[in-house]
Amino acid sequence: MTSQGEPENEDLKFFKNIPWCAKHLSGPDVAVWVPPWKRKSEGPEATLFFKRTLNTADTLPAVVAFHHGKHDRADSFLTELKALVALGEGVTGFPGVLHGGAASAIFDEVLGMLIDVNHERGVRVLSGIYVTASLKTSFLRPVPAAPGAVLVVARLAGLGGRKLVVEGTMRDEHGTVLARAEAVFVRVRTERL
Repeated sequence: MTSQGEPENEDLKFFKNIPWCAKHLSGPDVAVWVPPWKRKSEGPEATLFFKRTLNTADTLPAVVAFHHGKHDRADSFLTELKALVALGEGVTGFPGVLHGGAASAIFDEVLGMLIDVNHERGVRVLSGIYVTASLKTSFLRPVPAAPGAVLVVARLAGLGGRKLVVEGTMRDEHGTVLARAEAVFVRVRTERL
C-alpha cells in the first residue's frame, strides 16, 4: 500500500490514525502515491511552493494520494486519483476556515498529480510537461480547517491535442462536496519554460 517502493511515511501514518481517512486507505486494491515534494529522496526541482512553503506542521502537515486498481498494469491510464490533505491553521482565512487561495492551490496541485502519477506509471499518451492554463474554483460551503482534513478527488474530464481537462471535488469526512474545480492543463515545450 505504499508508493513506488518507498517505506510507509509519516503522512500515511497520520491519516491511518483518523478513522474516516483510514477507511479510504484500506482495501486490497488501494495503491498509495506520495507526491514528489513529500518524498525525502526528491531533489530541489520538486514543486518548491509546496515543498518549502506549504509543507509545514502549520499549513499542510500531511498529504497522501491514492487510487484504486493496485493490481492494474503499471502503464495503464489512470483516470481518477484521490488525495487526503490535512489542513493546519496557517492555511485559514477566517478562523477555522480554509482560505480560498489555499483551496485553489490545493486543487491545482492535486488535479496536476493525476498527470504526475500517470507519468510515473509510464503512460505514453501524457508524455511531456504539462502546466496549468486555467483553474476555475467554486466554493459551495466553508471548508473546515485548523485542524481538519479533506478528501480531494481528481477525475479526467477530457483529453485532446495538447490539452487535458481535470475536474475535482473537495469533500469532508461525510462525503459532502465543499468545493469544485476544473483545471485545463496544456503540454508545453521544455524550451518555453
